[in-house]
Amino acid sequence: MVAPYSTSPHREPVVRESSTYLTDAEAASLCTIFFEGLESGMSYARIIDMMERQGYDGKMVGRMRHSLMERGDMLGEAFARYGLLDSTARKLILVAEEQGKLPRTFRHLAKHYGKRARRRKKLVFSFAEPVLLVVLGVFIAMTLFTADLGEITMRHDTWTVIGELMMGGFLQGAIFLLIVGFSAYVYLNLPVDLSMRSFGYRLWLAVPILNRASLFNTYSVFCRYTEQSISSGLTVHKALELAAEASNNSDIERKIPIAQDVIEQGGSLAKGFYMMKVLPDDILENVDVGEETGRLEERLASLAERYEERADEAFEALMATFVYGARMMIAAAIIGALLLTLTTQFKDTFMV
Repeated sequence: MVAPYSTSPHREPVVRESSTYLTDAEAASLCTIFFEGLESGMSYARIIDMMERQGYDGKMVGRMRHSLMERGDMLGEAFARYGLLDSTARKLILVAEEQGKLPRTFRHLAKHYGKRARRRKKLVFSFAEPVLLVVLGVFIAMTLFTADLGEITMRHDTWTVIGELMMGGFLQGAIFLLIVGFSAYVYLNLPVDLSMRSFGYRLWLAVPILNRASLFNTYSVFCRYTEQSISSGLTVHKALELAAEASNNSDIERKIPIAQDVIEQGGSLAKGFYMMKVLPDDILENVDVGEETGRLEERLASLAERYEERADEAFEALMATFVYGARMMIAAAIIGALLLTLTTQFKDTFMV
């Protein structure tokens, strides 16, 4: 019996017909269901039926069924035809399918998209306290204290006026919360293949100190995709090209041809990486040892895990520092503004 993810050679290139909207969380879920299904030996038809029962988008399910069941596409071709996941993931799926290693590839992709979604959620929810401080301090306290309290206290309807001021502050705060909430929702639900995300990521990598977590993540992705591509049967030259694209690191992408030239001239992968002058020393050392011992893929996988852990640690530290700093700055600004307002009102009332 032919495996559900086997393929035949010499197929025509696939032309992309449309795009499929998927967030990081949805991409992780899609990769998980394919990993579990293929790992269990299910056919594509059963996996698609399972997707339909679990409430996946009906249009996406219909497209997958049409492509795989009626057109006879390979799975990677179906993903490419309808723009599922990002371009590097689709290329990796095509390569893995040719070598019969789809389950492992989908497991890696599910982990990759899942971790990216969790990081975004952590980042968004960590700003809950600073946003609340802004609402309470700027839109409520400032609204109250910037009013002419001397005049208000002399009126017979003092509490009514104070209530109206508080209501105005609450309304302004509510509008601000709606804007922030909508922005957070958009940020959490950006499609995985949006070019703007790649552009923003590259800009962030150019920021010293703040780019530490992102830099570690690019090294992890580069090592992971190199290992996955080589183990899936791709040539080292093509594997490096795919890994550099997946890393989204402009320095690696710009200098990867140097490593490819070294390999074409008979040099080792470690020598090619060394000539690039952009990768950390421990990557060079591990790749060198891996080539000498014949355990290159194992070393690359270990490096990917190591840098993924470092990226997580750096991300947590950066987030904690950034949020703490934002909290202190907001609190100091609000307190300073309140003191200035009260001082001004005191002078206007008693120093005239």
